Amino acid sequence: MTGLHLRMREELEQRYNKLRLDALKSANQVFDDPSIKLKLVDNSTYAAFKQWDKQPNRIKDWDWPNTLQEWKMKFPKRFEAAAWKNNKLAGLSLGRPTYAGTGLRLDYIEKAPVTDIRLVETMLVALTAYGTLLGANHLKIMHPVNAAVRDYYVSFGFSYISGQDCCIKRL
Repeated sequence: MTGLHLRMREELEQRYNKLRLDALKSANQVFDDPSIKLKLVDNSTYAAFKQWDKQPNRIKDWDWPNTLQEWKMKFPKRFEAAAWKNNKLAGLSLGRPTYAGTGLRLDYIEKAPVTDIRLVETMLVALTAYGTLLGANHLKIMHPVNAAVRDYYVSFGFSYISGQDCCIKRL
């Protein structure tokens, strides 16, 4: 990357980081449970993730640290959030604007193997806030892991689009 491109990328990262922080702040103000906090992903998130990384009851075995680092370089407009409950990592999510820029997609979401947080509901508050700040007119949840999860997303007002293997909801 040339100096100019690097500087432009850093400016984009700073601009969208502020929007991400604003969205998470907004979401945190909505929660009735003060033990739940949404934060950006940082080194403490990675350290906490190691505690549930290799749990046998994980549905997916995503490599969050590497995936997040890769996405931080590729997608400065990304959505990222770590959900904490009682100061323990309860879940992670990652998404980005759609290719057309009219929507915001959630590509990855995972709840800690042992937690009672309602992660999808929690993340949807933040996703909606960030999507609104970006001017998105819809949200997408990409590639539900199974039919039960797909139906769970549909229960929040999403519609399943089989050709794209995603659930979509208008804002």
